[in-house]
Amino acid sequence: MLSTRGRFGHALHLPMCYDATITKTRKIFRKKIEIKKITSIFKHMIFKMHHLLKNILNRTLSLIKPMITALLKTLSGPWYYENIYYKYRFHKMSFWQRGLARLFFMPMALGLRLINESIRHRLEIPHLEMPITTRCNLHCRDCANLIPFFPHPVDFDINRLTKDADDFLVNVDRVHRFIIMGGETFLYRELYRLVSYLIQQNKISLVHIFTNGSIIPGPDILQLLQHRKILVTISSFPVEVSPNKLCFIATMEANHINYRVEYNLWRDLGGFNPAVDSNTEVLKHRFANCRSKVCHNFSNGEYHLCPRSIHGERLGQFSPDESDRVIFRDRKNPQVLRKELRELLHKEYITACSKCTGIYEETLSPGIQMGRGTVSNCPG
Repeated sequence: MLSTRGRFGHALHLPMCYDATITKTRKIFRKKIEIKKITSIFKHMIFKMHHLLKNILNRTLSLIKPMITALLKTLSGPWYYENIYYKYRFHKMSFWQRGLARLFFMPMALGLRLINESIRHRLEIPHLEMPITTRCNLHCRDCANLIPFFPHPVDFDINRLTKDADDFLVNVDRVHRFIIMGGETFLYRELYRLVSYLIQQNKISLVHIFTNGSIIPGPDILQLLQHRKILVTISSFPVEVSPNKLCFIATMEANHINYRVEYNLWRDLGGFNPAVDSNTEVLKHRFANCRSKVCHNFSNGEYHLCPRSIHGERLGQFSPDESDRVIFRDRKNPQVLRKELRELLHKEYITACSKCTGIYEETLSPGIQMGRGTVSNCPG
């Protein structure tokens, strides 16, 4: 027995096993601390592994997403992308939902491609851009369409635009996506009349309007934009350049308008007079890898393969070769015009390639200004 003193001085007798109990308790306590440390380390390891696996998965997805998209797009062709993807607002779905939708519609797309191209020999244009004004409230250094270099910006005549569109449509079977470009499209004074005309054309599946998001449309235009054949794209300008962009998006949402917002960087095409190699083989390689060659433009009664071909000619930057364009104005001979158009689509390069870098990568911040202010009309 061990003897000690209690609170009032009385002797207390403790058993001999007291020390052993204390020692055992301390050992148990130490083990608990060690278990907590091990548990904490284990949790930290799990967290790091989860974070690592998440990064690997995200990187893998970022690599395979473009490949999957490119493969599905190749298989389904422009019919799905131009006539289904935007028209039925699949662009608002998640990546995986879009992929499943594409797989679902792919058999239909493949069947229609076979029927229309090989059996019916239809001439269907995936998408076509029509510039309607060279007026713009921004002055972008890297504008792909060279708009800041027009010394006297103007609106194109509405009667001539609709007449040219009539002459073009009579010679083709369908335009899946008819794109309206500027300048800034919402500065065009006859926009209501033009859009009203385009949505009434049976051969046009979708009317696609591009904007920098700085001009809020009036009530009549907003009502017109609610039409099922309309899509509005807000280009990837930062709010510092286009301060009304968020207001514009809110207006689209409030009026239930089909719209999308771009977030991509811009490409360095070299400005107005780039120093580029004009060797024939280099031009062929540049054109083969160019992303703008699918941005076919229709303006002044002519069909060109890219916007720089149209605007470069207008600015006197170069004189296009006769084979770089197909003239549609006042011509109604579908067989001959289709033959000329197919020959244009099989060209290895065009004159505009000698005034463009053709760079594929997007590396530039959008909307870098060259010293002019921004005009806007956002309420409040």
